[in-house]
Amino acid sequence: MFAEHRNLEETIHSDLLKKFVFLSGPRQVGKTTLAKALIKKEKGTYLLYDDEEDRRKILGREYIQDAWVCLDEFHKFPRWKSQIKGVFDKYHETLHLLMTGSARLDVFQKSGDSLFGRYYLHHLHPLTCGELHSSHLPSLPSDLYEPHAEVDFIPQLLQFGGFPEPFYSHSEKEHRRWSNSRRHLLIQEELRELTQVELIGLIEQLMLLLPNRIGSLFSYRSLSEDIRVSVPTIQNWMEIFQRLFILFRMAPYSRKVTRSIQKQPKYYFYDWSQISEEGARFENFVASHLWKAVQVWTDVGEANLNLCFVRDRDGREVDFLITREGKPWFLVEAKLAESQISQNLRFFSNHLGVPGIQIVLKEGLYRRENNILLVSANRWLAHFP
Repeated sequence: MFAEHRNLEETIHSDLLKKFVFLSGPRQVGKTTLAKALIKKEKGTYLLYDDEEDRRKILGREYIQDAWVCLDEFHKFPRWKSQIKGVFDKYHETLHLLMTGSARLDVFQKSGDSLFGRYYLHHLHPLTCGELHSSHLPSLPSDLYEPHAEVDFIPQLLQFGGFPEPFYSHSEKEHRRWSNSRRHLLIQEELRELTQVELIGLIEQLMLLLPNRIGSLFSYRSLSEDIRVSVPTIQNWMEIFQRLFILFRMAPYSRKVTRSIQKQPKYYFYDWSQISEEGARFENFVASHLWKAVQVWTDVGEANLNLCFVRDRDGREVDFLITREGKPWFLVEAKLAESQISQNLRFFSNHLGVPGIQIVLKEGLYRRENNILLVSANRWLAHFP
């Protein structure tokens, strides 16, 4: 079951032959492990900004003499962009540079990007069915109705999550210890760097309230009243959680939906194992598979994809909609054991003119009715990266 390497490794290696590569993702998702394995194969140099001796070499640009280099956590250097721009412009023909770090590597994309054209950005996600089934990155599926070979990873993924350390431990005790340690690390190190220290207790309170709100329409006002802070403060904290890859956000799709809701988003965890309620955990599990596919396939240029949900003011809702080049591609509804096709899925599938997939945790299901497929998760989710 253990993957010898992550499914992005070959793509990143290929991209490094053309440009610099930035690898972003949650803490402890495997970025450093992937980077070290790739650099080791090329007999390159790995430097960690947090290490004092390595930091001296990085700031002195001693690494420019090597052909293959990884700079880990280099984004902590305040002027990292200007150094990388200068290094690329002068040495890009001989230097293959991989930078790894937290979500803050993404921040420069939102404003004037002085590094435009000099890098490829990749996102590393937790392990999923497709990656455990094959270490090669799949292309977009040509037939969404086609069943995949059955996989047997789902119970373990649901129990321990997709972060490598707890997943491969096969131990609830180790999973619990890892979860507590990661939460402490995020609060005491990451969040302290991005917000006022005196607010850490309130932010931790927000984190503890979030699992019960996963997959529901998100009310900033309700949480602001619970924690007794302003709505803009809650919005700012949720943005920080996204930057640190604690959560990802889904907006409602409204372009072709009459009387659609316009503003209220939904949020899901990267670590779905934090959610105790079985139905919400499975929905988050499916959301994470789709979000990973959207980001990975967009990063590698397969298509411009986005993940959203559909809901109208009459209360009809489908969990997920993936758009392709801005147009609806297919709908997904997640169910634990339902063998009857959702009427809301039928409605929006007909309304939008796209396939509807009802993914069920229960095994042994595969039934197609016109443009709707009802299928067990273990026969469909491995289509994705």
